[in-house]
Amino acid sequence: MQQESNAELLDALAEVIENPDPHPAIQEVLGLEWTRDGFTELFDFDLPPFASYYLTIGPILGGEPVGYLRGMLSVYLRPELQPSQPDSLALLLRLLALLLRQRSEDRAHVIFYEALSPWLYNYARAVSSYAPHGLTRIGSLLDEVYQDWSATMPSALSLPYLLRSAPEQLIIKDRESVLDSLLSPVASGLILPRSELIRITHRHGLGMRPGGRRFSFESLLDTSPNETLGAILGTIATQLAWYRDVDSPIARWWHGRLAATQSSVTELLSSSEWADLLR
Repeated sequence: MQQESNAELLDALAEVIENPDPHPAIQEVLGLEWTRDGFTELFDFDLPPFASYYLTIGPILGGEPVGYLRGMLSVYLRPELQPSQPDSLALLLRLLALLLRQRSEDRAHVIFYEALSPWLYNYARAVSSYAPHGLTRIGSLLDEVYQDWSATMPSALSLPYLLRSAPEQLIIKDRESVLDSLLSPVASGLILPRSELIRITHRHGLGMRPGGRRFSFESLLDTSPNETLGAILGTIATQLAWYRDVDSPIARWWHGRLAATQSSVTELLSSSEWADLLR
């Protein structure tokens, strides 16, 4: 019965992550106050539910994480069932649910550790922090999934492949490296959604040009570099607290990247030449 209820939760979460109009019964069971606009803001603009978005420089949808996960899933899925986006959170949650129902716990644990554990914890915290009102509970439910599955994993496991093979942390030395680092979670440890840039703009009275996230962030650096990076340090401090009571190799990996970024941005702001670096 416990396995079935866990599988039902995974399926329900997958449904609300991929469907802008989930069945009202699912919304009610999960305790959500649903709006289509909220879905679009959260999953299309702020926090795309794909592993590659958090594990590539840019970030991009695709690249090494997709290739690795496609190869891994080929072990579990027939060729005609191979997904076009094997790093989709909804797909991976549904696969876990299927394996639970098939009593294939060992396979489910492999999928969780290799495909979800590299990024699900900080993704869940980001959803809890940045989702529109009424949808923040998705984050707490994803965090419950992460905690429940992590508790069953051996503590001596090495880092999952997607973190062992992750790009090196970027050295912040010029304008492009500032943008690539702070906008790419894998490079900086920081998750900086569009809604956080908007919040920074409003809180500090800055001028941000509308457009894509990179374009808007560039406009803030152009017009108010000191205030923008100072505000980003506040966001970094908030996200460092996500890992305060978590001790695992994965949490230490992300915390280490984020702490190094905090040091780099602080050093950049204190440099007499830093304004020239952003030109």
